[in-house]
Amino acid sequence: MTDPVIELRQVARTYPGPPPVHALRPTDLTIQAGDFAAVVGPSGSGKSTLLNLLGLLDRPTGGSYILDGQPTERLSPAQLAGLRGRSVGFVFQSFHLLNHRTVLDNVALAGLYDHRPRSERLARAAEMIDLVGLTPRLGALPATLSGGERQRVAIARALASRPAVLLCDEPTGNLDSARSQEIVELFESMNQAGFTIVMVTHDEALAARARRRLDVLDGQVHEARAARP
Repeated sequence: MTDPVIELRQVARTYPGPPPVHALRPTDLTIQAGDFAAVVGPSGSGKSTLLNLLGLLDRPTGGSYILDGQPTERLSPAQLAGLRGRSVGFVFQSFHLLNHRTVLDNVALAGLYDHRPRSERLARAAEMIDLVGLTPRLGALPATLSGGERQRVAIARALASRPAVLLCDEPTGNLDSARSQEIVELFESMNQAGFTIVMVTHDEALAARARRRLDVLDGQVHEARAARP
């Protein structure tokens, strides 16, 4: 068995009071390479706190977090940023695309801070754009794309740095049901190809398509039965 991509050991996040807010209570969680986990819970339950901790956007106030084999608790901010850039791809509800750049340029920007040659970044971007089925739109500007296409561009950009895990925050929140279905099917095919995905969602139908389901309530994480084989 491969080493876990994500390993939380009694990780907690408490915000000082009064009274203190236990946004995430001590949590043990392991995400293996190739997992597809849905994180589900009502607003204010701790889902966003969990995702921020997994993505190294926030530090835990207790416990230890190992990401892609690297213990994180003693890393400097610069080291955390480097690990985040190498190991985590983010997909948000909003697409965060640059309107004056083409699809290819938007995706290629993902490797800019790795100081890779532009030719290498463009080749990798084109590969990921093909993976999400948008090669015919390579030179298009975001304003000419549908919502589903823009989210596909955002997913391609998140994958362009070859991350160990893709973290998705309500990835279908701004899409209609037809476009949401397209993104769900894309995630399933990506997972079947070996990508590791952790996805926060309010959409029960979307959560049911994941391999694992993590229910979050009052800062506590409970694993439900597998959503699908």
